[in-house]
Amino acid sequence: MSVKETIFLTLQQALEAVCIDFRRYEPQVMLFSEVLRVISAGNAVIKQDSEKRGRWVAAEPGSKMVWMDGAALSEYVCRTLHEKDYEPEVMVAVCARVFQARAFPGTDPESGRAGIHIETNMERFSCRQCGNCCIFLDYHDALTPADVKQWERIGRQDILDWVGVSRTSNGKPIYRIWVEAATGKLARQCPFLEHLPAQNRWICRIHDVKPRICREYPVSRKHGLMTGCPGFSRQ
Repeated sequence: MSVKETIFLTLQQALEAVCIDFRRYEPQVMLFSEVLRVISAGNAVIKQDSEKRGRWVAAEPGSKMVWMDGAALSEYVCRTLHEKDYEPEVMVAVCARVFQARAFPGTDPESGRAGIHIETNMERFSCRQCGNCCIFLDYHDALTPADVKQWERIGRQDILDWVGVSRTSNGKPIYRIWVEAATGKLARQCPFLEHLPAQNRWICRIHDVKPRICREYPVSRKHGLMTGCPGFSRQ
């Protein structure tokens, strides 16, 4: 049996990744309910209202029920997760549900830190060159300093011309990708994306040096499915 690809996260990184997942997509009300039951060891009282998209929640039996819609419920779960340090087994159960993948405790071979291995389920992924991720996803704020340094090192001024730079109060640079130099506005789409109508596909003209956010998309099967990627569909 082939070894499946996994992502290793420390317990703190796993906690942050869970909250990022909650905030990134449309409210996952059923998932929020499942996670609340796991971290409360079944003590949380959760009731559904058939006419509303949300849940009535009480931290434990006998306490006051509070109505929360998707966004509020997401923040409530994240706040609850941050209130105490959970055993690794609890975080493993949370990660398995949130990322819809097998998760198991482990140790980072390089740092020796304890954490969680999460399978990506990317074995059957095949990019269809449909252009969906390049055209429809908002990744303008995901450019990293490492991306910029790489382009500076190899002299790719053509790419750097599309990088917007602002600074924090302490002078730290903040980068945005695909910004029109003349107007400071975001480009309608990546300027290095090329459509091949005859083949009904899109290609990246800077594929070998494209930003990290593009290279790593999708991070997992759930990430792809939640963002409309057809790369897991059967041919």
